[in-house]
Amino acid sequence: MIASCSESPISTEQDVEATANNLMDQFTESFSAAWASSDAEAIGQLYSEDAIRIVSTSATPTYGREAIISEFVVNFSNPDGATTIQAIAEIARFISDDIVIGAGTYEVRNADGAIGATGLWGNAFQLQDGRLLMLMESAGDMATGGMNPSSLAIPQVIDAVYMGPRADALNRVVTTYEENNATNPKAVADLFLDDGLHIISGNGRVIAGKEDIFEALTTNAVPGVTLDAWSYGYREIGNSLALGWGGYNLTDSDGAIIEYGQWGNINKITADGDMIVMERAGPFSGQ
Repeated sequence: MIASCSESPISTEQDVEATANNLMDQFTESFSAAWASSDAEAIGQLYSEDAIRIVSTSATPTYGREAIISEFVVNFSNPDGATTIQAIAEIARFISDDIVIGAGTYEVRNADGAIGATGLWGNAFQLQDGRLLMLMESAGDMATGGMNPSSLAIPQVIDAVYMGPRADALNRVVTTYEENNATNPKAVADLFLDDGLHIISGNGRVIAGKEDIFEALTTNAVPGVTLDAWSYGYREIGNSLALGWGGYNLTDSDGAIIEYGQWGNINKITADGDMIVMERAGPFSGQ
């Protein structure tokens, strides 16, 4: 894929992993430097022209580099002063010759050095001219104690539901997930590839591999809570891979919403339908 076919499989795997890690380190360093300088234009150049940005501080996705730059201009005008961000990649992986996924944690510090937010990210990148460009960012603040009540008090904003090409394939995954979320963790885990990634704000960590995903789903299932999920978009990115994204909410046994937010996934298109390569989801954390 990246290394010569004449090399041994072990050497090839090691070379590919090292390349992915080096590329991800370069990206996170550039991202953090542009953030620290409050340089919205520089940070925007790290996204593809048609990038999708799904972050917990925004109610709905942001589409395209120019809109993302405008969003950062607003964010960097915070009267409380500049912030810094440290993103740590726990996983960097080629899933095709030019598509890389990355997952990890982040920490935002205020002007006085105090931690303002911590969270998780699971992003999709394309390798272009020797560097990574973000195709889809999906990041959100930690929520191991549930959704912040002050954020929950803000009414949920919902975009138009996706009805375009391969909507049926995407919705099969979404429907299977929501129908089995609280009662059949195996059915949900079986939506993932064997080395799939499950990155949920409520878990507070990156979970890798179908077996560990099943264990987490089993442990964290809450009786009486119903998941309602829907899609906002779907985009094929080549090599039988696709981006899918949308929104969700959780309701209690009385029908009251106890959490709402967004999700952004990378799927593998197979003969039997889409399988989840990486899931990233979490509640809205805006104020």
